[in-house]
Amino acid sequence: MSTVLANGAGTRAAARDRDAWTLFWADSAQSRCAAGAPEIWQALMRHWWAFARSLPHGARVLDLGCGAGAVGRMLLAARDDLRVTGIDAARVPRSPLPNLEIRSETDMESLPFEDGSFDAVVSQFGFEYSQTRDTAAEVGRVLHPGAALSFLVHHSQSAIVRTNRERHGAVVAFLAPTMRSSFCEGDAAGLGAQIALLVERYPDDALVAQLAHALPARVGSPNALRVSTWESLEEALAPERCMSDSLNACAVAPSQIDAWLEPLGATCHLQPIAVLREADGTPIAWCTGGVRSG
Repeated sequence: MSTVLANGAGTRAAARDRDAWTLFWADSAQSRCAAGAPEIWQALMRHWWAFARSLPHGARVLDLGCGAGAVGRMLLAARDDLRVTGIDAARVPRSPLPNLEIRSETDMESLPFEDGSFDAVVSQFGFEYSQTRDTAAEVGRVLHPGAALSFLVHHSQSAIVRTNRERHGAVVAFLAPTMRSSFCEGDAAGLGAQIALLVERYPDDALVAQLAHALPARVGSPNALRVSTWESLEEALAPERCMSDSLNACAVAPSQIDAWLEPLGATCHLQPIAVLREADGTPIAWCTGGVRSG
């Protein structure tokens, strides 16, 4: 593939990701990460409250991949003297808090800030979605010497990643060409057989249950209506598939962690890697911290 074509494909993929995350953060139910998982949420909160208490008075903090600003709100709940700036590549809601600024459509790989302008940089399930080598260089640039770093990064064995893999598998199986063909061609028997297999494989998935109920009732519709129905389903599921593809690709396995940390180590003195865990020991996230080298 030529460089031009490769760059074009990369640009389109980035635009799809940006649009998918924009839709995600537009849903007020997604105002915080790990919504619906109280134990994970409490562990994340304890981490950020402890980090906030370690910062100097009035510290200026940069939050990479901030989404709706969950980390910023946790930091400010612990220390209302902090000044937090969050950036995200997606279009995300503005913050009503005076000490929390959120900048939409801002890439981590090219930060619009002066050298040495932050006292700390944080990220919760954001940094790993970027071109990490470029972002690590930018992190080193915008931190002043001695400034703190704390990143929580998706662990490949976490419940969040495991749940995502299950849903990703269900969405991919549903959108398979054979399923589309059976529905669009009005093959009720073929569609029923494939849906039965899907339900057997993903018995607890709410989306699968919903589709298993709705699609058979529509397989007898006129051909044009069947095709438009399927195209609407593909369009509706595209953002979720895009995000789950990204999470599967970005979650870091134990065998990858040393190589993954190497770009950050070029400008920052890193502490030994740790794992944030649930009460039963299940990993939540890799926890990497350190300071900007002098």
